[in-house]
Amino acid sequence: MAAMRAERNAQNSSEPNLVKGTFSFQELPGLMSLLVVGEGVPLVVFPGLSRDSRPLTPRIAARQAAGYRGLARVTGRSVHVLYRPRKLHPALTMSELAAAHAKALDELFAAPIDLMGVSTGGAIALQLAVDRSKTLHRLIVAGAAGSLGESGRCRLEEYGRLISQGKSGARLLASVLAGPMLRWPATLMLWLEEWMERDLDPSDMLATIHAECGFNVYPSLSEITAPTLVIAGENDRAFSPEQFRATADGIPNAKLVLYRNRGHVTAMFDPRFGRDATAFLND
Repeated sequence: MAAMRAERNAQNSSEPNLVKGTFSFQELPGLMSLLVVGEGVPLVVFPGLSRDSRPLTPRIAARQAAGYRGLARVTGRSVHVLYRPRKLHPALTMSELAAAHAKALDELFAAPIDLMGVSTGGAIALQLAVDRSKTLHRLIVAGAAGSLGESGRCRLEEYGRLISQGKSGARLLASVLAGPMLRWPATLMLWLEEWMERDLDPSDMLATIHAECGFNVYPSLSEITAPTLVIAGENDRAFSPEQFRATADGIPNAKLVLYRNRGHVTAMFDPRFGRDATAFLND
């Protein structure tokens, strides 16, 4: 039923729905884009932070779909990637961001959904779970916690400050995403990505950073009623293992999975990630 509703919404959208192989995309009300990869029961994904907030085009959608085919294959799900709204106001709060996502989900799905939030998307998912727990059937929080903590907040604020001044944040971001051995290659790769995206307006990303820096749901985690899996790497440099444990401990009956020798990004490329997520979704 959900897939039929998504297809009907696509046909009514001002942006024509593109179907090629196993993915499709459409524009939703509220200036949000939706990418669907694979077939099966829906798994909604809130992705991580990105400078690029443009509407999906056939080329962008094809490139994004390639990154989600593995998740669709291992889970046996149709992965519905819901991108953050565009034209966000600078003083955005996480509750406002979660409300926009909840409104889009209400339009797409009649029943509670399975949701995976990744990094910044995990923060949005946690806020949505606190504010609208009945929207969710199951929740996976990947590489995110109930708040950034003081260290994470300072680094994200500094990254936003550098970007807003037209400077490179590649070195700072690499210090969060990569270990010492890979820091210079990661810095070079992130600098190249910044250069390729130099003409993109970072305003929506900066508004999202503002919302995440003010985000803290630790006091409200007990209000989450959906079965929850918190999954991350022990070597995550954006969050500490203690933050992940506090998040899982605060949610009734939540499960915590921490991978040794894995960081903020590498945890999600670990072969166990897909298997653990699938086992939780099918439990």
